[in-house]
Amino acid sequence: MAMSRRAVLIGGVGLVGAAGTYGALTPRGRRLLGWTGPDGVVPNVPPVPVQATPWGAWMGTAGPTVLVLHGRGGSASWWESLGLPQFLNGRGFRCAVVNGGEDYWVGLTPPVPFDAALGVSMGGFGVLDIASRRPLKAVAAVSPALFPTWEDAERINGFASREVWEQHEPLRHTAAITSPVGVWCGQEDPFHDPARDLARAVGAEGAFEHGEHDGGYWRRVLPEALGFIERRL
Repeated sequence: MAMSRRAVLIGGVGLVGAAGTYGALTPRGRRLLGWTGPDGVVPNVPPVPVQATPWGAWMGTAGPTVLVLHGRGGSASWWESLGLPQFLNGRGFRCAVVNGGEDYWVGLTPPVPFDAALGVSMGGFGVLDIASRRPLKAVAAVSPALFPTWEDAERINGFASREVWEQHEPLRHTAAITSPVGVWCGQEDPFHDPARDLARAVGAEGAFEHGEHDGGYWRRVLPEALGFIERRL
């Protein structure tokens, strides 16, 4: 049956609308529309002292020690650019910020004793892995990079073998995580679903509001993550 010109035009408008809606549902589309939440900002306060060390840096000078692990490709200086020294102003603890490689911290030997741990992305994986091996007073994982299957993990080429991944993947060892845990992960983050699964399994606090896997989201939730740690030290 032949279609009228009006029907074709209406159908075309529908296709354009559908395409527009689909585009808006992608992380980029949601950000352009302001649907991924506001970016956090570094507070306008003096930074705590930063002292370089052979293994990274101390940030802050007194109080209990919090081990801090960066994301893949990061460093202690990355945490400085994120604003951690300013976010630590007035906190009652200091941070041992460690420089690492890209192995998801599976070969980490912590350089100093510590009471709690904070990590972003690959660092979130790392602190949860540590928590499955020893008790801590608090563990804060922001946008933790977690992999439900070996196929997921293999794609990022971050583990020497399947056996290494199985030994360290926090999702496989939730029963061993008994420390107080906080997890924050944005709804537009590719790791949102596994992060939420882990949070439920370990009874974590935290939040899963709109946000991407980026510095804007991490700056927004960092005060909550630091407060979670501080209340337990």
